[in-house]
Amino acid sequence: MEIPILRHTRHFTIVNKPPLVYSQVNHATPKFGRTSGPVQDKQLTLLDLLARSHPDLFPEKPEAPFTEPKLVHRLDYGVSGAMVVATSLQAARNFSKNLKLGGDKGWQLKKTVGSQSSANVCFANNRQYLAIVAPERNSPLRLGRIVSSPPEDIALNTDNSYISGTISRSLLFDKAPEPLEAVTKFEVLEFLGNGKILLALEPVTGRKHQLRRHCAYVLQAPIVGDVRYRYGADHYYQPGGASQCIALHSWRLDFKTGLHWDAVTAPILWGVNDFWAGVVDPTTNEVYRNLWPGALRTGTISSDRVTDSS
Repeated sequence: MEIPILRHTRHFTIVNKPPLVYSQVNHATPKFGRTSGPVQDKQLTLLDLLARSHPDLFPEKPEAPFTEPKLVHRLDYGVSGAMVVATSLQAARNFSKNLKLGGDKGWQLKKTVGSQSSANVCFANNRQYLAIVAPERNSPLRLGRIVSSPPEDIALNTDNSYISGTISRSLLFDKAPEPLEAVTKFEVLEFLGNGKILLALEPVTGRKHQLRRHCAYVLQAPIVGDVRYRYGADHYYQPGGASQCIALHSWRLDFKTGLHWDAVTAPILWGVNDFWAGVVDPTTNEVYRNLWPGALRTGTISSDRVTDSS
């Protein structure tokens, strides 16, 4: 399986992770039956597949400060999209420092260039994740608007021309003595028909399964295909005969390694004729222009930037 490279520098590489690929070995899953080829006795992770498709990134004896690619962060097995892989000790330390301490520590890897200080900040041009959700009967999104008295976990944007807001609901984890703070920004991009909605999601905090749990339990709109979090068996989707794909894609990463911010976007390359149909152009893999409120009238959204064709 080819792992597309979105950006390559001496210190880090940004890749486009396919769905149904583990970021790291999942010790809870039997290590057989998931791969084809010479390696049958273990799960192939993202780095395993990256080594096969781009062996030049894995020199036998890298000279310091460079190293074999190391994960900076993770995406769930069924999730696709942009991921950063460090190729130097400096990058690994600096990205990890920022993810742990936040603020301006280390090399900043954020979901948006804009301020995160207000619950009512619109992030219309700085989205990170795209998700297709299936609102349940009692979902506040079901009627095309947030109800007049939204759940206490949702702070709404004061601009009524679009539906957006911030979810603030702490999440409980097995090894944590108390619930951990979890904050997600969301925006409705399009009502797709058949009861489905395209959302933009920005995880302000980085808890495990945060986006999936906030969609399912706060918005009451589980992500399509996410049977672990309330997507019912009656509409379970299995693209290409494979299980555990979900309609969640890491579309954009903003990062700062020096004085200036930069951004990379990851085209959706998988499921464009299935659950991403109507959202992604299957020929160009671009997100359809009319789904992005506020975009340039004659512009197009490509895999790297917004361009104006006027």
